[in-house]
Amino acid sequence: MTQKPKYVSTLKTLVYTTVGATVFAVGVQGFIVPHQLLSGGISGLSLIIYYVTQGILSLGSINFLLNIPVLYAAWRWLGPWHLGVTLFGTLFMSIVINVLAPLSTLGLTHNPIIGGILGGLFSGLGLGIVYRGGGNTGGIDPIALIIRNRLGLQIGSILFSINMMILVAGAILINIEAAATTLISTYLSAMVTNKVISGFNQRKAMFIISYKPVTICNLIIDKIGRGATILNGEGAYTHQPKQVIMVVVSLLQVARLKAAVEAEDPTAFMVITDAAEVIGTGFSAKSTNGAVERVLQTCDPVKAAEAEQMIHEVQIARHEIPVEEEKEK
Repeated sequence: MTQKPKYVSTLKTLVYTTVGATVFAVGVQGFIVPHQLLSGGISGLSLIIYYVTQGILSLGSINFLLNIPVLYAAWRWLGPWHLGVTLFGTLFMSIVINVLAPLSTLGLTHNPIIGGILGGLFSGLGLGIVYRGGGNTGGIDPIALIIRNRLGLQIGSILFSINMMILVAGAILINIEAAATTLISTYLSAMVTNKVISGFNQRKAMFIISYKPVTICNLIIDKIGRGATILNGEGAYTHQPKQVIMVVVSLLQVARLKAAVEAEDPTAFMVITDAAEVIGTGFSAKSTNGAVERVLQTCDPVKAAEAEQMIHEVQIARHEIPVEEEKEK
């Protein structure tokens, strides 16, 4: 199973960072600065200093200076590659904020609340694009990445929590009205960030209880092209053994699977819930490929054969090998 060259992944990260940072800068200069609102993270601290000093230094310059200590954190805990990505994101963000400074004089909105809403939407969209490409723009982004890697929390939620402390400082130094409006902006930004990262690739976990577990599993494999797991359970009232089918599907596959299961077994009981993150066979190429490669490097022929079979199943799940061709074999 071939992997993409490293430079392709790096180029993708740089492109996403460029687009996302530009969108973020549009939100700041177009909607936040004109109403003297605040933002989250280092950019929020930069805005506070920018307002207090009445623009002695440009906003982008302040942003870059405040990010210098963060670059060390990126190198110390995230490694050289992330340091390079962080440095690129920080530099480009600071430059594009200065370049787009004329937007703050256009008066795109006249209502501070509307400005805060649009500023939050643009900044959240921009950060989401950056994170989706595997990059970051400095600020508290590396800190959020470190916390996510250690605790598994969503980046948007981490940023929202840290930003609350910055808003308190802004309310004291600027004014409470700006901080209150920024609260709306920051909340929207966090929600949009999370949505951009996971919403466009949303997965659903389905638990199906049926008296025809084998038939349902074959249906999932044949019609949906996904694998499934059978869990052994027991009815709480009857104490009769039951088999629960667990399957993770894409958002577009939910309706198809529901209809297929209902047609096959109208009495089937189904529970459908959001899957915040799915890592493994059929969903995460990076994680699966790494595990398979390590097994193939062993001297155990049985494990190597099992790994080869797993590769084959992954290819079917990803539609690299049509299920119809597999049946013919």
